Amino acid sequence: MMVALLQVSGSSAVRRGTATRTVKKRSASSQAKTTLAPRQRVANRSVKRGIPTARPPILSRQSKVGREVLNLPSLRGTLSVIISARNEEQTLGRLLQQVSRLGPTEIIVVLNGCSDSSFPISRQHRQAIVVHCPESVGHDVGRAIGAKLSRGDILLFLDGDMVIPASQLGLFTAAVDGGIDVALNDLDPLMPSFGLCDDVTRSKLFLNYALGRYDLGVSSMTAVPHALSRRALETIGYRELIVPPKAQARSVLEKLRVEKVGTVNVIKHNRLRQANIGAGNAVEKLIIGDHAEALLEVLSRQDDGGLLNSETQREYRRQVAAWRNRI
Repeated sequence: MMVALLQVSGSSAVRRGTATRTVKKRSASSQAKTTLAPRQRVANRSVKRGIPTARPPILSRQSKVGREVLNLPSLRGTLSVIISARNEEQTLGRLLQQVSRLGPTEIIVVLNGCSDSSFPISRQHRQAIVVHCPESVGHDVGRAIGAKLSRGDILLFLDGDMVIPASQLGLFTAAVDGGIDVALNDLDPLMPSFGLCDDVTRSKLFLNYALGRYDLGVSSMTAVPHALSRRALETIGYRELIVPPKAQARSVLEKLRVEKVGTVNVIKHNRLRQANIGAGNAVEKLIIGDHAEALLEVLSRQDDGGLLNSETQREYRRQVAAWRNRI
């Protein structure tokens, strides 16, 4: 699990066990002239004739290259973005572009046993702190390593195989900036009926019900994107991120603010690999085992009037029946 090689974008230094942070000076880009597209010219003529036109709901200002960009909310706290990746040369560069629009203080890219061009692609990004692990350590361990190295008030966790727009990522950073400690991806709207759900989904649901958090549904720190406050990281410890469901259970047990804040459809974008396809695959077994470990944490901390008392169990059964029958 040790970091074998650490390189930083813009630096020629290569050190073992030491992080060197340098920032490459950004070359000034030329100011491009903006021209109106045909549809924009028609819209302007409509305004002159007194015909109301719809104003773009999100696009509000123009960038230096003449393209409209999202007016993302500014953050009071500093932002660390942690990306875990394994052979993601097709998507990593585009994800880094979206992440840059959030205005992060730092971007930590943890590469797990990459044999493609993910390393040079990451190094080309001016803010990237690149942690290169020659052997795969897994996404969860990668997130724990990134969290250990991070300095920001807000920690946003992503996987390198999913290019998620900055507008959606901003929901999670803004939620933590506003006081939430653990901001989760709300996957409930994407789930089928209870009978059609897989064992991983049922494990997520059961853990949240065992914690008395029926409102969380199947939301889990196993899924990205999710974000943590610095307070949450210091409370649960970065090592606990190696087992995301256990980290989530500890967050609830420690009375941190754990909420689902938005829905990003990561199911359709999840990259299919040999280890995560087919019933009983390796990833499925790993996640179910993680939830069993989290449940042990819950059970070990309950008392006679604890989380799994008779009243809680009755409510749990009612909730499951409602979901199963789509009431």
